Amino acid sequence: MKQTSLPIIDIKKYGGKQVAIVAGKIIASGDTSGEVLRAAKRKLPHATWRDILLVSVPKGLTVVYRI
Repeated sequence: MKQTSLPIIDIKKYGGKQVAIVAGKIIASGDTSGEVLRAAKRKLPHATWRDILLVSVPKGLTVVYRI
């Protein structure tokens, strides 16, 4: 499996949104996954679905501790 580099995602800017990542760069963001995928395909029409990583960004930093 190919290793993908993930960018540092600014939670203040992208919190609560979906983002599309291609080659380690955020290329599109939006409220729904369909909206983000359409924007990503407009920007990079030759990118395959395997090239696009869709990530849901949490609204804030949440830490879960296991006791």
